[in-house]
Amino acid sequence: MTAVGILRAHGGGHDGPGGIAVKFYLFGSLSGQKRRARDIDLVVELDDGEEVDTAMAAVASIGPRVRKPIELWLSHNESQPNLAGNYDFRSGRWAFWRRPGLPGFFRGLEPVSLDHVVRLALAVGPYGPNRRGGSPEVGASPDCTVERGPDGWGYRLKGAAGGPYEGPLEAAAAAEAAAKASGQLGPIAVLWFSLR
Repeated sequence: MTAVGILRAHGGGHDGPGGIAVKFYLFGSLSGQKRRARDIDLVVELDDGEEVDTAMAAVASIGPRVRKPIELWLSHNESQPNLAGNYDFRSGRWAFWRRPGLPGFFRGLEPVSLDHVVRLALAVGPYGPNRRGGSPEVGASPDCTVERGPDGWGYRLKGAAGGPYEGPLEAAAAAEAAAKASGQLGPIAVLWFSLR
């Protein structure tokens, strides 16, 4: 499946039917309540009609309270290629990249509320050093905003704009391609963007 196909599988940014609550699952060091857990790893399983921007807004809302980097995996099917992203609470920016499917990954993961994630994060102590040595730097990315407009999603990148697109991640993917084409972003770098 192509990256565009993955993005389309994750929805087009419209409100889910009846305001269905998105389901989050916790994994990684915070799930074991290890002291000084460095970051928070969440999976969101998106059912038909549940949209990416709903999950992203919910995660961003807890960022200032947990004060740790948050990694969010977006998945409709654990065996299929999916997307993962990091949320940087200090800058309010996101970066997403493709991940291979991991069959059996959801086995044993317990559903968790975001309020419970906040309580766990506060219990394990302050933010420690980032465990991912190769993590992208937020400051190395050009300023980019992805937002919903009357006709769909669009992006603003250093005075340039693009859209409309079906969803926020499609707009972000187009912005990343434009940043790389214009030399604002290196060929293997990821674009950090603000969601409005």
